[in-house]
Amino acid sequence: MNLLFLFVLAILAKCGESIMCHRCFSSMGGCGNDGVVWRMFPWRDCGESKFCVKVITHEDGEEAIIRECEDVLMKSTYHRLRMPVLRRHGYCINARKNDFWNPEQTTNPKMEYCFCNDLNGCNSAPAIYSRIAPVLSLCSVLLYLVRSLVL
Repeated sequence: MNLLFLFVLAILAKCGESIMCHRCFSSMGGCGNDGVVWRMFPWRDCGESKFCVKVITHEDGEEAIIRECEDVLMKSTYHRLRMPVLRRHGYCINARKNDFWNPEQTTNPKMEYCFCNDLNGCNSAPAIYSRIAPVLSLCSVLLYLVRSLVL
């Protein structure tokens, strides 16, 4: 049983080398504000990306969402110029505003970038779920270890 547990941990460690993210737009069915239908949009390997990104845009009373890998968004000049420099897990930050005519206004409140990198598919749900999942997985591993020591 312990050998099986170590084997699973080794597989999970191998899978943890690169992050996998949902990659979709809110205009696609099943990729809206209420989350992602994972059967329609399974995780995709992001290669060298360090973060999954969720871009939320508010325009004309409507909300548009993009879920993508960080390095894919960085290939686009549109996102590269707007993406915040500070990127940390769990941060949702307004986009940069590079306005030559109004240099004092540095952020765009109509556009927000949210970053996560704690688990695969973390750009799918509200922030509370991305905080609960690692705690639950750690508790289950600790419970298994305590149980195996007692028995």
